[in-house]
Amino acid sequence: MLTDFYAGLAIVIILIFIGFFLSKIKIIRDESVKFLSNLILTVTLPIAFFNSFPDEFNFADLRLFLWGLISCIIILSLLILLSQVLFSKKIVKNNNYEYKFAFAFNNTSFIGYPLVSMAFGQDGLIAYAGFMLPWVIALFTYGIWLFNDNYTWKDTLKGFINPNVVGIILGAVFFIFGIRLPSIINQTVGMIAGLTTPLALLCIGFMLSEAKLKVLFKRWQVVFVCLTQLTIPPIFTWALLRMLGAPSVVISVLVLMQALPTAATLGLFNKKYKNTESEAGEIVTLSTLLAGITVPILIYFLISNK
Repeated sequence: MLTDFYAGLAIVIILIFIGFFLSKIKIIRDESVKFLSNLILTVTLPIAFFNSFPDEFNFADLRLFLWGLISCIIILSLLILLSQVLFSKKIVKNNNYEYKFAFAFNNTSFIGYPLVSMAFGQDGLIAYAGFMLPWVIALFTYGIWLFNDNYTWKDTLKGFINPNVVGIILGAVFFIFGIRLPSIINQTVGMIAGLTTPLALLCIGFMLSEAKLKVLFKRWQVVFVCLTQLTIPPIFTWALLRMLGAPSVVISVLVLMQALPTAATLGLFNKKYKNTESEAGEIVTLSTLLAGITVPILIYFLISNK
């Protein structure tokens, strides 16, 4: 399993580098990434979630899905509470909502899906889909609330009908009731789902190419949130799930997901709802770069030696 993870990680790094290179030679531009990000979040990723469930229903797979779902509710709730303490206005005076978001939400969609699918296969994707159901709802409700001063109950309703939520729920319904798509449609769905990994990683490569590396380590708050976000959640997740007696594949998948860098949607939400100068780009970039060091170390000590 660990060999598969490192092989998957190598593929991820190569695809990110290709995105970085294509950005530098101006083949991928800002407009391209905005289009691709929207395509991923509204089309390919929801279909990938739908496609992550097996064709045949069995209680073992349902158990993995429920473990992922319930674990997410517990873990994310506690991380959100902890973020309120670590990044209160007494500690971070300006834009503390960015730091709270960065700590609680990581890049489980853009980077998580390809890594989980390559390293853990079908069982891993089922636990991943269970985790992502409450995670996506929280991202598009609480996550938007942090940025949007005019947040209303209508925005909460929108969070529950997000395409990613719909994709997971439909996939679960088809799985539980044994509904099968016609062969041609099923193959088409699989092909669209397969676009998620390369497109997402090309976008990450572009974002890294835009970073101003000289200023990344100048603000202690940025370094602090990145280091805490990359270490506390995975270690806490590992300890909690071990204590609860979770299946090994659930522990492995969720620890990996919590070890990933800050969600790229941090910058997107800031542009959409605040449109002010912020440290969002610095946080995402530094977190992604540091993850190249922290993720393999944490995976080795928390998963391979469990």
